[in-house]
Amino acid sequence: MDMNNIKLLDVIDRHTLQSLQDAFSDATGMAALATDDTGAVTNGSNFTDFCMNLTRKSRVGCERCNQCDLHGGEQASKTGRPAVYYCHGGLMDFAAPIMLNGKHIGTLVGGQVLPEEPDEEKFRKIAVELNIDPDKYIEALRKVKVVPKAQIESAAHLLYQMANALSEAGYQKLLVQEKSATDEEVLVNVNSEFSKIHSEMESTAEAVKALSENFDKIKTAVAASEKAVVNTDGIVKAIESASTNLTLLGFNASIEAKRAGAAGVGFNVIATEVRSLANKNTKNANEISDMLLAIKKSMTEINSQIKAMYSNIEKNAENINHLNEMLNDVNDLLAKINK
Repeated sequence: MDMNNIKLLDVIDRHTLQSLQDAFSDATGMAALATDDTGAVTNGSNFTDFCMNLTRKSRVGCERCNQCDLHGGEQASKTGRPAVYYCHGGLMDFAAPIMLNGKHIGTLVGGQVLPEEPDEEKFRKIAVELNIDPDKYIEALRKVKVVPKAQIESAAHLLYQMANALSEAGYQKLLVQEKSATDEEVLVNVNSEFSKIHSEMESTAEAVKALSENFDKIKTAVAASEKAVVNTDGIVKAIESASTNLTLLGFNASIEAKRAGAAGVGFNVIATEVRSLANKNTKNANEISDMLLAIKKSMTEINSQIKAMYSNIEKNAENINHLNEMLNDVNDLLAKINK
């Protein structure tokens, strides 16, 4: 709350002011009024006809009354004591400031009494200045209470104590309002941040779920590759077996060609080529077998790593789901607090 623009009724409600003011007036038999820098904020309590129906009904008189009320409050706020003074109409008034953290926000005004019997000629002159019938003015003046000055000063001190109590109450109310506003702002910000976190966690959970599904596909592909490697390994063994048989066939053909002599020369060439082809096939089959063995070993290692990673992903997914549940609980709690 902006202290420079705060008003009396911002921190003390009108009904409370009116009730306290009426109680003071009933107890002392004196008039009372609460004002701020704009003028009266309550209805006058126990106002005299002299003031209410004559002095304040005059345009000039009303302006002077308001100035007196403001002046009395300013004087009291400067001295730190209740101000006791004669108003422009010749009656004795007193004022007590209502302060809020060092700032003057209002005044309790009391009085409309006389400390001694009045000089009626003096009041007739005042009536003329205010354009009021002097006879009516004097008639109303004679109804004004005459109260010893010591009693007026006691009433002023009581009003001052009331103003101090109102000042403290107003200050405490302001602190509560500021704290409530701050707490509400903090709750709104926390709620907003938790909503953002919740949204991010949901996105993360979806990403982890998608990653888990991709790893399932990879596991399936690796298993299929391992199976293919096993099947290929059987084919290579069949090739090796065929190469071995070709080699034996080539040796047997060479032996038979030698036995045939000149007639078996051509057949011996074919037998030699068959043995050469068999040797090449055996060499290639061995190389392929080594390669397949290396691939199979790599695939086994990849599968092992995928299983370990998949286990970690599942664990992280569980943790994220648990954290999401906790965030949902916090969001529900914040929603209840905001209500």
